[in-house]
Amino acid sequence: MDKFVQARQNDITGLVNKALNRAGEIVQQKVAAGEINPSMQDVLPLLLYEVLVTNTVATLRLVAEMINEESDSAGSRPGH
Repeated sequence: MDKFVQARQNDITGLVNKALNRAGEIVQQKVAAGEINPSMQDVLPLLLYEVLVTNTVATLRLVAEMINEESDSAGSRPGH
């Protein structure tokens, strides 16, 4: 797993940045539309929710990729 994370460090950083940017854009749109007030009390829960949703999806994709790589390498080993 450490090798996987090291090999994908730039991808992981990019995914985190995308999640933060996406969450910020959604919050900005909702504030601009008047759906929520531009206060920490209204913005923070939505911001946290959007970051968690996006990061969960990104994490699941990375885990699936890691599992696929492990199964591919296990299948290429002699005797498997």
